[in-house]
Amino acid sequence: MNAKQLTWHARQWSRHAGILGLVGGALLLGALFIQRQEVVPFERDLLEREQKLEENQRSLRQPAATPASAVEQAALNPPESFTEFLRRASQIAGRNRLSVLQSEYKMVSEGGGHLVRYGLQFPANGRYPDVRGFIADLEKLPGVRVEAISMSRLQIGDELLSIQMQLSYLTEVR
Repeated sequence: MNAKQLTWHARQWSRHAGILGLVGGALLLGALFIQRQEVVPFERDLLEREQKLEENQRSLRQPAATPASAVEQAALNPPESFTEFLRRASQIAGRNRLSVLQSEYKMVSEGGGHLVRYGLQFPANGRYPDVRGFIADLEKLPGVRVEAISMSRLQIGDELLSIQMQLSYLTEVR
């Protein structure tokens, strides 16, 4: 079929199809337009998201190489430094306006005797921002970890919190 025959058939098509054929052709063109405007971009976006998901799954399967923080890289203190740690913790509490009432501690040997962990538990009173500052300052010290913290207040309007905190202080036997 050449170009002249094709144009003749296209002109004759409207006479043969009638009004329903024209409506059907318009619906076909509308469906094609909607498909190009809505479905194709949606499929493209879906494909990109699936590829990103597969990439994320592959990266999750690989072991993460976490860079050591400055605290982790710092050498642990000797066990004799526990009293100095208690003094520093008391100073940090004072700077952050926390009143530590009393403290209890226990010592546990770990790592085949190469490490000594001191567990420290104490009640305190203070405001929430002060507690956050206290914890942030403590976590800067090498070998210190906040194990548990419990906060409560007598009434919802009270600014003063009753705090129960557990810390651990890890030292290295040299």
